[in-house]
Amino acid sequence: MTTDEIKKHIIDTVLHRLDRDNSSRHEALEEFMTVVLPTVDERAAKQVSGLVPTLPDTIYEKWATMFAERLLETVERRQLELLCDGSEDNNATVCLVYLMFMESERMEKQIAEDLHALGVQEAATDAVGNVLGAYFKNKLDQRKEDTTLH
Repeated sequence: MTTDEIKKHIIDTVLHRLDRDNSSRHEALEEFMTVVLPTVDERAAKQVSGLVPTLPDTIYEKWATMFAERLLETVERRQLELLCDGSEDNNATVCLVYLMFMESERMEKQIAEDLHALGVQEAATDAVGNVLGAYFKNKLDQRKEDTTLH
């Protein structure tokens, strides 16, 4: 595989699996909330997921491209060729690593900058958003601790 083919495969895999369309994003948010917040009923989860602002596809493409470029900088080419074989397991691995990349300090800053540039920063100051954000962060931190303890 060429470098361009590897990069394209990584970007396409991320965009196809995680950032397909708004209905898929809302569905994923609903599922996430029902797992993280088991006391929230389906109707409330659906309403909250609908409040998440819609972002232009270009922003998801930008983040997927940044991820692919970072992998190309840090992972051996042979490993990337194996990872990009198109198998379901390896595509799932690409998506998992992407999610970990999105949680990095570097991407948290980038996401904040990009959202600010898009005028979405108002959502970050919303009281409900802050409460949910704090709750989600707390739950994720607890899960990370549980995972590292086992």
